[in-house]
Amino acid sequence: MHRCAQKNLLAMNDTNQQTLYKLTENDLNALLAALDQSALVAITDAKGDIIYVNKKFVEVSQYSFYELLGQNHRILKWGDEFRELYADMWKTISEGRMWRGDVKNRAKDGTPYWVDATISPIFDADGKIEKYVAVRLLITEKKLAEKEINNRIEETEKLNRLMVDRELKMVEIKEKMKKMEVELAECKSGHKA
Repeated sequence: MHRCAQKNLLAMNDTNQQTLYKLTENDLNALLAALDQSALVAITDAKGDIIYVNKKFVEVSQYSFYELLGQNHRILKWGDEFRELYADMWKTISEGRMWRGDVKNRAKDGTPYWVDATISPIFDADGKIEKYVAVRLLITEKKLAEKEINNRIEETEKLNRLMVDRELKMVEIKEKMKKMEVELAECKSGHKA
């Protein structure tokens, strides 16, 4: 619970605290149900080893809950091409700041999938990082669509370059033909210009 919310709870009398706690518990249950339907959620210890994943995480990663427990997220790592991204992510969260970015992961069967990941540190009472919570939204379809759009843009640019080159070649040919017509006319008239 956020520190400001804790202070507010402590300042209330017992009756209000119980009512507020019940509302918070109901809200939390609704939030968790919504997250299970739409987001991949994981909690790791301070070293980055997985201590909790939700159903959606299991479904998308294709690993069982028990296969993931105790594992580092490297089990999902797509490859070394994202080394800088992972270094930036770890540096940011290790410094106690939230990190957000797009990450390409690998499911158990090798299938790639993209997520929009937000990772936040969880602090203990002494202000030390105790855990990390990560919420990820699947964006594979968005990434595939972006790739398709970029491919089509590249194809269009290639076609445009070909068309421009063709037009330039046509202009060059027309200029040569005009020059040849002038030379032919000069030859017919008997003198060169």
